[in-house]
Amino acid sequence: MDNLETLRAAIREELGCLWNDLNTARQSAIRNQWSIRCDHLVWRIKDLTPLVGPTPWDEIQIPLLEDGIYQRIHAELGIEAPVDMERVAKTRASVDARLARMAPR
Repeated sequence: MDNLETLRAAIREELGCLWNDLNTARQSAIRNQWSIRCDHLVWRIKDLTPLVGPTPWDEIQIPLLEDGIYQRIHAELGIEAPVDMERVAKTRASVDARLARMAPR
């Protein structure tokens, strides 16, 4: 791997971490909505995404897809990042069913 590709890989990895951090920051915000920390993370995502393209949607946390945050950020950048919302819904249903089975009765 040459230096440029190594740098791109590092940026892609950082973007994955930023998306995860954004999801965590939303969960920590009042009423799970938004915070200044979220704004900061979005700024960093917007700064790096044009360099390597969008993080694949199937690597993004479900709430960020369900709430349209992933889609909005890319739209604001003018970068196409289509999401298969049917697959997102099926994944959500699967996760919810698994959690329901694990819940104490």
